[in-house]
Amino acid sequence: MLNRLLIVVACIAVSALCSPQTLAEAAKKCVLEDSTQMGCLVWADVSTDSGVESSDALRTDSVSTTPRACAYQGREIQCETALGSWSSYAGAWCRLLPVQPPPEDAVWVGHSGGAVYSCTRAGFDGLPDPWGAALRWLPSAPEAPDPEELARRLLAGIDFESPELGIHPRGDTLERMSLVGWNMWLWAAPTSELQWGPVTDSTSEGGVSVTLTATVSQMVWEMGNGDSVTCGRGTKWTLSATSGRNVKSPNCGYVYAEDGRYTVTGTSYWDVDWSGGGQSGRLPFTLSRDVEVIVGELQSVRR
Repeated sequence: MLNRLLIVVACIAVSALCSPQTLAEAAKKCVLEDSTQMGCLVWADVSTDSGVESSDALRTDSVSTTPRACAYQGREIQCETALGSWSSYAGAWCRLLPVQPPPEDAVWVGHSGGAVYSCTRAGFDGLPDPWGAALRWLPSAPEAPDPEELARRLLAGIDFESPELGIHPRGDTLERMSLVGWNMWLWAAPTSELQWGPVTDSTSEGGVSVTLTATVSQMVWEMGNGDSVTCGRGTKWTLSATSGRNVKSPNCGYVYAEDGRYTVTGTSYWDVDWSGGGQSGRLPFTLSRDVEVIVGELQSVRR
């Protein structure tokens, strides 16, 4: 009896030594029989016939963007050009003169406060007309882009990915299944900074510069049975750490109470801290990845 149990445990701990069999090749049945035909050692529920798959899902409601919109005579135009920012007040793209005209200049007549800008009108094609430039007094600066909006647009342009999911026992084949009562180790296994961070980027528009840094703050593992586990990055399973025994993960693990086939979802929670234009804030978002695992039940054999 002890020898047979050790064989099962060794197959789980050193899964590469066990010949693979896909989940689609069996329904709920005995997947490891006692050699004397006295009973079943491991039962498993693999009633569905789809193979093991993983998928990415991006949940970024908070990252949605609404860029500044500018229009002239009913036509959408660029808000920012090399000739300045669009000013609805002037109906032109304007940029501040680095050296302001003297107070007696005609451009100041009837005005106090504000500043003088070089403003370029739109041509028939909706682009700046270089021949339409003139000095204009404006009561305030042309509409500058919102720093938070710049941060959202910058964030939406970065190709983040959900981290690879580390699970042991892996549970993707019958011979690498986990067992009821067995300590499953869970950990994030990112393959690049885009899967875990930190990721830093910056952008500038209309004289406003924004920088952001994105990092994963936590992982939430939904185990497919209504239970969930919240962890940090977790610890990667190694044979040397457990010697093949049923050892609990030091910081991220789970134990199934029933055999079956489960869809495990690992969701990474990202915190994006941004600053610029005299403002700062945080833009959270999440990324998810799914894997299917199979859990068998170890049966005792009576003689």
